[in-house]
Amino acid sequence: MANEEQPPKNMMTTTDSCKIYEDMSGFYRKEVFSDVNLILCDKTIPAHKIVLAIGCKYFESILIENPKQSEIILEDVPSKAFEAVLLYIYTGSVLVEMSYGDDLFDVIQLARKYSLKSLEDTLYEKTVSIMCPSNICLFLNKSNELQMDELKQICLLFIDSNLSKILGTNLLNVLTQKSMVQLLERDCFPAHETEIFEIAASWCGSNTDVNNLVSGCVKLTKLTIDELFNVVWPSKIIESERLLNALVSIRNNSTNTAHLINKNIAVAAYNAKVISGIKTLKLLEGTENEDEGARHDQNDVNGITLDLGLNRSFNHVKLKMLGIFYSSYYLETSFNQRKWYKLIDYSQYACSYEQNLYFDGVHQARYIRAVFSKLIPLGKFEVSFDSTVPEVHNHIIYPSSNVIYSETKIFMW
Repeated sequence: MANEEQPPKNMMTTTDSCKIYEDMSGFYRKEVFSDVNLILCDKTIPAHKIVLAIGCKYFESILIENPKQSEIILEDVPSKAFEAVLLYIYTGSVLVEMSYGDDLFDVIQLARKYSLKSLEDTLYEKTVSIMCPSNICLFLNKSNELQMDELKQICLLFIDSNLSKILGTNLLNVLTQKSMVQLLERDCFPAHETEIFEIAASWCGSNTDVNNLVSGCVKLTKLTIDELFNVVWPSKIIESERLLNALVSIRNNSTNTAHLINKNIAVAAYNAKVISGIKTLKLLEGTENEDEGARHDQNDVNGITLDLGLNRSFNHVKLKMLGIFYSSYYLETSFNQRKWYKLIDYSQYACSYEQNLYFDGVHQARYIRAVFSKLIPLGKFEVSFDSTVPEVHNHIIYPSSNVIYSETKIFMW
């Protein structure tokens, strides 16, 4: 820079930071030339003021304030973690037991206390690189304890991505109440409400749920009445009044929607709309014109998606495929567009014309999407709760009559 003193043109300067660290490392924990003692709760470590001052702003400020002191007392500092920090000050290297994270986070905490930003950043990167199902809950707890918000979000995303490996184990039971609530209360948590209840019930069986914060994360009205009676009530983790209110709410909702039985709910009158796809203007009202049929780009995993306006109960979906085109496809449903559940998988079948799809029991969802393997026009997309359904085997209707000689249109290849 302009104000910095420049070396003469016939002089060359060089800085070998590795050489400096190599020279200083020889004095680590050595009494040779030591001029200050670091007093921990269980040991005394000889050190060198000049090294401490150069390597750490925290010690520099202490020594500037009292340059003649021969002892620095460090209270409430874990010895093992401090030795790792001191090694870093002397050598630029750090040696930390990283398997389960206790020592690691002790060192991170000291790095923050002593303003060693480069050490903190290095350990942060290492923490992310060693995340696995067996240590992620400890990492989430520690990130909350140390108020490391960015790391906390990474931990939550890791659990989301590896939930299938974690469910069915007791790994989540080591989470603190705060961490568990943060995990379950998110709308983006990719678990069905029954799985969320099982997680909460398992945690409550091993921990104290102060003020029912964890059990309160379970959205009871998203469960069926059978699930409330046969699964939730026997667990005793939900207070009776809240359980009763959920039952009343579900019953009232069922009564209020009774008029929708045997009616197509995928219409604008019931606040349904198409939120993905191409040329979808006529999809809900229906069209016989192939040029007006809805379709989707073959690379679009969202396919043709309906938003039913709110969580709806249904057991029948009808797709009207136009012309003599055929395609394989699958149906998926979701409550929140983040986690999708495979409802029908006809990816191995060549399908055409009218597709009547029935499901065992009642299905609930707000969003439903059809994803086709080919660019095929879809004339109508219906969703309903039918009072009677045909016999179904592996999502295929079991015929009750000879369909070959019926009036049903049959296409063969």
